[in-house]
Amino acid sequence: MTSFVLVHGGGHGSWCWGRVVGPLRDAGHRVEAVDLPGRDGTLPDGYDEYVDVVAAAVDRATAPVVLVGHSFGGIAVSQFAERSPTAIAGLVLVNAVLLEDGEAGFAKLLAAGEQSVLLRPGVMRISEDGNWATVTAEDAVEAFYNRCDPADAEWAAARLCAEPIPPLMAPLRITDSGFGSVPKVYLGARADHALPWGFQEHMSSAAGAELIELGGDHSPFLSVPDEFLTYLLDGHGSGCDA
Repeated sequence: MTSFVLVHGGGHGSWCWGRVVGPLRDAGHRVEAVDLPGRDGTLPDGYDEYVDVVAAAVDRATAPVVLVGHSFGGIAVSQFAERSPTAIAGLVLVNAVLLEDGEAGFAKLLAAGEQSVLLRPGVMRISEDGNWATVTAEDAVEAFYNRCDPADAEWAAARLCAEPIPPLMAPLRITDSGFGSVPKVYLGARADHALPWGFQEHMSSAAGAELIELGGDHSPFLSVPDEFLTYLLDGHGSGCDA
């Protein structure tokens, strides 16, 4: 059986995986959904804190371990893989932001282009001190949950929190011997309004990840949970027998 470590994206928390944790455990797998720094409104000192959270979950897990990173969580799992590539069996990157060597997370998002709802004027709101980014519930539904049941979209949008900006401003290392050596698959969606399909194609290709198209939107664990679970349970392309 596989240990899945689930890492949420920006503005989200471990709550977003609620529909998939139970079925994965029912199938006999071990699952931990983590909360990255900043969920409680405390500003992290740097990106090492994010990697430390992932590392602690991997340490608690039993091999083989598969890291599943959604959206900005793709950076956290990538950085863990960069530092400890032999500690995991593979990466599943879910509509994830992926960096190339020397890039920073926030700058990478800005490269998504005008098709991204998040980059429309006024959608991403920056605090006066420049430390936090928020998205209104209405804009979040269009960006993250446009293929979800309306009740699910409303529920999720209401739970979003502010995302710390400073850790996403630091350039990070990505190497062939680290992140590049880990088997990986990218689960994307053409209907993703946060990260356009062409942007996903570019990032997955640059990372050497197999690109698999799911239905749904930026949040397949809510919009198409059965399809998402089928992939995880079958283990296609994850580099291990999940």
